[in-house]
Amino acid sequence: MKAVAITANPEVESLTQAVGSAFLDGAAESGALTDMIDLHAEAFNPVYSMEDRLHYLGQGPVPDDVAALQSRIEDADVIAFVFPMYWFSMPAIMKGFFDRVLCRGFSYNIDGTPGALAGKTIKLIILCGASEGSHRIDGVDKAIDVQICQRTLRDYCGVQDIEKVYLDGLNMGDQDEQVREEMRKRLIRISVLGSQTAVQTASQKPEVQS
Repeated sequence: MKAVAITANPEVESLTQAVGSAFLDGAAESGALTDMIDLHAEAFNPVYSMEDRLHYLGQGPVPDDVAALQSRIEDADVIAFVFPMYWFSMPAIMKGFFDRVLCRGFSYNIDGTPGALAGKTIKLIILCGASEGSHRIDGVDKAIDVQICQRTLRDYCGVQDIEKVYLDGLNMGDQDEQVREEMRKRLIRISVLGSQTAVQTASQKPEVQS
């Protein structure tokens, strides 16, 4: 069983990074192999280029940087996308990961056959300042659900096991000890989520016959 967390935050010691690490720590405690893809630390280029376009048209190979990332998530059973909400959506660097890495011929195929994401468990862990309830009322949650969960992951990529998890009510840079203690509790809950996800996913995998 392998779990991958993909994070999008330029700050090395950000809560985003801590959440991704907590999720993987929990998964590892339950026996999973883990891999962290910190898009900023790895200097991922999110800009869809002519090289990407030529591959989409069937006129060129997958760009090398894209192929390297695809190889790291292809054998994953669980993928957690961990990102702060920017302008009611994901940061540009995470959107670029969707644009470039989850491309035709990898995560979906033009003939409708399953791609590399089909059958995987996906977690969207979203950090935001407003409350989860407010995003459900004002339509932001619905937009994410339709655009990312339903149309992108389920309809195109064949992913059936998708869950959104909000870490809401955050105030960037708040160093108050009471706030920090609440964050520690939240990180424990994320670690438990990682552990439970690893156990559940492993139990659903077919046994390999010797």
